[in-house]
Amino acid sequence: MANERILFMKVLVISDIHANIRALDTILREEADYDLLCCAGDFTDYGISPREVLERFRQLKNTVLVYGNHDRHVINIYESGEWTNVTDGKYKWVHYNCERLSEKDIDWMKQLPEKAYFEADGWKYGIAHQYDNGYGTVESRYAFDQYWNASYGAECDGKRRLIFGHTHRQCIHTLGEGMEWINPGSISYRRPDDPDKTAHYAVILDGKIQLKSIAYDRTLQLAEAKRLLKNDRMMRTELQDFMFFFGDAKTSRDPL
Repeated sequence: MANERILFMKVLVISDIHANIRALDTILREEADYDLLCCAGDFTDYGISPREVLERFRQLKNTVLVYGNHDRHVINIYESGEWTNVTDGKYKWVHYNCERLSEKDIDWMKQLPEKAYFEADGWKYGIAHQYDNGYGTVESRYAFDQYWNASYGAECDGKRRLIFGHTHRQCIHTLGEGMEWINPGSISYRRPDDPDKTAHYAVILDGKIQLKSIAYDRTLQLAEAKRLLKNDRMMRTELQDFMFFFGDAKTSRDPL
C-alpha cells in the first residue's frame, strides 16, 4: 500500500477512464498545474485506447493509483488466452482491449495496489476503486470507521476522506466533521439514467473539493463503434452503449 505524505496541494482526482484517451488528455490539459494526481482505477475495458491510456499514466509524475475491477477482468482474460479465439457475436470490449495490450501493459496493471493512502492539506486520504464487492456506499460513521480501521488502521485519527470510483456517480458525501467520502465520477461514462456526455472528475484545492466536468471530442469513439457495427463482429449490446455515450442515441438500448 502506498503511504505518501504530501504537504502542498492541488489534487486532481479521476476514475473510471475505460480506455478513453481523448477524455483523459482533455482533463490533463485543463488541470495541468496539479500537484498530485490520484486515480481510483478502471483504466481499461469498454473503450478503444487502452494502450495509449496506460502509456500516458506511465509518463505522469506524482501519482497515486489503484486498480479497478475492469482492470482485473482484462488481466484475467488476457492471461487466459480467451481473447485470441472469440466467435462473432461473442466479441466484447474486453477482447478488443486485450488485442491492443502487451505483456508490459498487463504487468504494469498487475503491480497496482488495491488501496493506497496519502495526506494533503491536513486531510488523510484512503483511495480504492470500490467500497465492497458490489455498488455499495458508506452510509454511516460506523461503516466509515470500520472500513478505515480495516484498511488504514494506523492512521485513524484526524480529518479523513475516502475516495472511491466504480459507481460513475459523482458526489461528496459528508458523514460528520472531518469524515467524508467522495467519488469523482467517470471521465468516460455516465449511467443510463444520466444523459450528460461530459467527462467528470474532481479537484481538491487547498483541502476544498470541487466537482468538475468538461466537454471533449467524442468522435473517435463513435467512429470506431460504427466501424465495428459495420463488420458485425461485436455484441450489439456493447455497441448500443457506445452509440448512447458517444453519439446521439437517446437511450443505451436504442436499436442499431
